[in-house]
Amino acid sequence: MIDTSLSWLGDPQNSPAKWTKATYCGLLALLVLWAGLFWLTWATWGDVTIDCGREMYVAVALLKGKMLYRDVWYLYGPLSPYFNSFLFRVFGVHLAVLYWAGSLSAVFSGIFLYLTGVELGSWPAGFGAAAIVQVQAFESSYMCFPLPYSFAAVYGCLTACFFLWLIVRSCRSTNLIWIFGAGSAAAVALLLKPEYGFACYVMLGILIVARNARRGWRPAALDSAAVLPGVAACLLVIGWMVSIGGVSFITQENIMSWPTSYFMRHFGREWLAITGCTITSRVVAVAVLWTLVLFAAAFVANRTLRRVKSERSQFFVWALLAILAAAAIVWCLPWRVSVVGGLRRVFFPKQMVCLIAIVSGMLWLRQWRERAREFVPPLALAFTFSSLVAFRLLFGTSPWGYSIYYDGPAALCFLLLAGVVIPRLGRTKLFVTRSQFLIAFSVVAVVSLYAGIIDYDLANRVPLVTDVGTIRVTQPRAERYQAAIRWMKNVNAQGQAVLSVPEDTSLYFFSETDCPTRVIEFTPGVVAPGQMTARLIAEINLKRVPYLIWSNREYPEYGTPVFGVDYNRELGDYFRSHYRPLYALADDKSDSWNAVIWERLR
Repeated sequence: MIDTSLSWLGDPQNSPAKWTKATYCGLLALLVLWAGLFWLTWATWGDVTIDCGREMYVAVALLKGKMLYRDVWYLYGPLSPYFNSFLFRVFGVHLAVLYWAGSLSAVFSGIFLYLTGVELGSWPAGFGAAAIVQVQAFESSYMCFPLPYSFAAVYGCLTACFFLWLIVRSCRSTNLIWIFGAGSAAAVALLLKPEYGFACYVMLGILIVARNARRGWRPAALDSAAVLPGVAACLLVIGWMVSIGGVSFITQENIMSWPTSYFMRHFGREWLAITGCTITSRVVAVAVLWTLVLFAAAFVANRTLRRVKSERSQFFVWALLAILAAAAIVWCLPWRVSVVGGLRRVFFPKQMVCLIAIVSGMLWLRQWRERAREFVPPLALAFTFSSLVAFRLLFGTSPWGYSIYYDGPAALCFLLLAGVVIPRLGRTKLFVTRSQFLIAFSVVAVVSLYAGIIDYDLANRVPLVTDVGTIRVTQPRAERYQAAIRWMKNVNAQGQAVLSVPEDTSLYFFSETDCPTRVIEFTPGVVAPGQMTARLIAEINLKRVPYLIWSNREYPEYGTPVFGVDYNRELGDYFRSHYRPLYALADDKSDSWNAVIWERLR
């Protein structure tokens, strides 16, 4: 029977895995996977219209001496854009700098997950989680690592994986260096994206209490003191942010995810629904149904492994070959989308984070019942932190989209939890390790299939070559972007400026020009009506911005698709009354990206 007590999972004697030839080979295989994906998908990442352009442009603007928030609108913490600006200063302004920064973040996130798996006694689980992060990281969309919608999310993922490794290590040592490292990582996380910092600091509090429950107040005070440098650094940065224009300026006119911001009050529900953080009776019912299916699959796997009489390697080799063959067959099926979708519900369930949170509670309950034992439970810490950092994915975990920046630790814990199907009575440690690798390989195979299905059609992409780097886009997009870039460079050469609306911030980066206003994009919720809109219009009037390039970018996911019509009507009316359309970049009426050049009325 399946060991549902999780006694083996919560065993305090669960020592780290030894570094053997197999462990080193796993690490090498992870590096080879990263290098292969990096090379095969080069320059296919990102989206020139969507958020990626903001990540390109803001770092360049800071390099030119502008101040974040005051001179350039930004919606996350300050660390990511200033770090990218530093990279541009050192290596030059080029897309390849961002490609390498994001890609290295992916591989190091995987490495820390792998090291954490080793610390938790299961290098196959660590390898599986790390491989999942690599597969997700190089998808050809704006939800990737090399050119993401937000580098704050990419660096936040790396910091979270590093933090997880540190807290697990701290369970086996009373040395303050681990707490100091975790406190520093928590500070970095908070200055990247608030949700990462919140998860880290809550976890630090739990860790300090768990470490010192039986040691007394003096060690607890020392642990707390080791965290204070990071807290002090955060307070200094937050103080600088507030000094720019006050608390309201930062929280209402920059940080969009602040609970009381205009964006959260009017678009927060849709945003949370997209990420899976909406709880309804239907969502819970579906999660329960698929959890039952998951349990059934676990039972079948357990019975299959019980029937394995020999522990020789031939069975596992044939099993791996069977998984590869099954994946190839599924890929060739005409209805593969439905098949892979069903497999993903079992091997990478949407309710993964919810399950991990429940198990973390079970582990802490076991720890409380066995309070006579004086140890810090690393698995309970790992499961708790994974559910905290990925809480926004509670019922929406997926190997694509927002999930990829938060689900690395959760994937590790899920693979550890999947080990419950492995029979241990009368089995050697080698059998258990091979079975763990078989499970991890199965999950990675399903995630890879899913990523391949939702990936964009790379065969129809052509290189968009600019002075600051190359990115592969569709043929119509390449032609029209080249036309827009040439026009913006010519206008800039005459000493005039162009405002891009509602988005396409990458045009500033590719044309090496500046946005004439503090606000650099006009997506739903960025420009609040009232005072913020009035200040923006006053800035445009003061600078007498001569041209607009108005694209057909829409936002159906928020229920307000058209800029100036469905949202920001006051701003749209202002543009239509003060500017006149000159011509479109292309004459066709297809759904491809297009833009119209507008000139200010004299």
